[in-house]
Amino acid sequence: MAESVPSCPTVSAAEPPPGDRANAAAAAIAELRARFEEFDWYHTQELAPGIVTPGMFDLRGYVDHYGIPQDLSGMRVLEVGTFEGFWAFELERRGADVTAIDIDRIQQLDWPPRLRPSEDRQRGGAFALLAQARGSSVKRVGMSIYDANPEALGGRFDLVFCGSVLIHLRDPMLALERMAELCRGELILCEEYAKSFGLFRRPGGGAEFRGESPWSVWWVPTTRTWEAMVRCAGFESVRRHRTFKMRFRAAPGGVPHVVVHAAAAAKPGSIEPAE
Repeated sequence: MAESVPSCPTVSAAEPPPGDRANAAAAAIAELRARFEEFDWYHTQELAPGIVTPGMFDLRGYVDHYGIPQDLSGMRVLEVGTFEGFWAFELERRGADVTAIDIDRIQQLDWPPRLRPSEDRQRGGAFALLAQARGSSVKRVGMSIYDANPEALGGRFDLVFCGSVLIHLRDPMLALERMAELCRGELILCEEYAKSFGLFRRPGGGAEFRGESPWSVWWVPTTRTWEAMVRCAGFESVRRHRTFKMRFRAAPGGVPHVVVHAAAAAKPGSIEPAE
């Protein structure tokens, strides 16, 4: 995700006529095979037998841990920080009308100063290619969560989903406030959490500062602190759904994650998309 930057235009998956979709998907898969080395894959995704992206994280075995409803038919869903679209495509598979936001350039990422690269390049190419290969209708919008609001995104959402994004932001509270403004239903949030503070049972919780780590991580709160932050942002009925360890090649024991569910607060005079 990013610091505040000018909003970028929507980028949607191509919508060929039904008779041409299979051919378009086949062509996209063939293009994927030829262009695998062009992308630094973040998520592992299987597109077809033998076509698997070599991601840093393989989330396929953890999908059930998040507590996503099996049927999202008729629901308007926002994914925050889509990267290559793993969760956006999963939410769409369950029937949702999905909008996915992420920033469009490397320099827009919320880098700690010492980690900011000198070069810049476009992001979103892998998403576009995967969306075409899947025949997806997910709408990708080039936008920072810091800049997101109902006016920019056509109204509020029945479900806001955010997975492993806030730890990479300088201001996770601002991001949560923006999500609260965008949510008219439920929030599903999954983030890494700090275990060490839990041993001391501090009444107010706490967070580890990791701005000097090599992984572009800023803050890692405890589970109780994540819940407090979600409440502070304006959500109601905040509850811990579950905790689990996510495998990561640089952490042999796994990375502890917490899933938090919450409900939107009532918002008078909300902006909704036109019928």
